[in-house]
Amino acid sequence: MRTVRFLFLIVAALFLLSSAGSSQQAPVAKAPAKNPQQTQTGAGPSTSDVEAGIGQGGLEYGQVRPMTAELAKQLVAAAIKSSCSPPQGSCSGAFCVVDDAGILIFLKVIDGVISAAPQLCIAKAETPAVWRRPTDTFNSSVAKGSNTSYEGGAFPNMEIAPGGIPLFKDKRIVGGFASAGVGAASKQINDAVIAEAARIFGKQGR
Repeated sequence: MRTVRFLFLIVAALFLLSSAGSSQQAPVAKAPAKNPQQTQTGAGPSTSDVEAGIGQGGLEYGQVRPMTAELAKQLVAAAIKSSCSPPQGSCSGAFCVVDDAGILIFLKVIDGVISAAPQLCIAKAETPAVWRRPTDTFNSSVAKGSNTSYEGGAFPNMEIAPGGIPLFKDKRIVGGFASAGVGAASKQINDAVIAEAARIFGKQGR
């Protein structure tokens, strides 16, 4: 009798344990929250989908500056024509135009010019664009001894070799022009470029 009662208690206990286990349900996983921008039709990509300056929500495309590649080509064409004209023309050299930030816009090299000319040309064009003065100004200061600190590349974006000139529009800098490897033709080339710049942008100088 005791054995039967004991077995009955064991069975009852097992039944109670199994009932308690089955009554516990596994927690339901919550769906990930939706990005508010994704729930709106046509709302555009989220911030993480936009690269800096690219696509919808980024910076505007491009920056409008007065100096363009087409205008730079016109200035260089006038320079090359002058470099091939008498009395000083030798029809040789490197010719370049930079914008108001000193960024190269156009470079033209005539075959046979010295290999250092293109790099020197760019450095000479950057100087008037950034410093708003012809390179002759710095060269003259060094030659006269009034400011020898300009010599030897002491300042960034400053080349003191003669020939780099600023380009203006409404008395504001829009770029710089320079030539290199042109010998004695430098002045007549710059005069031709200033005339062409005046035709394009208006009166040159301040």
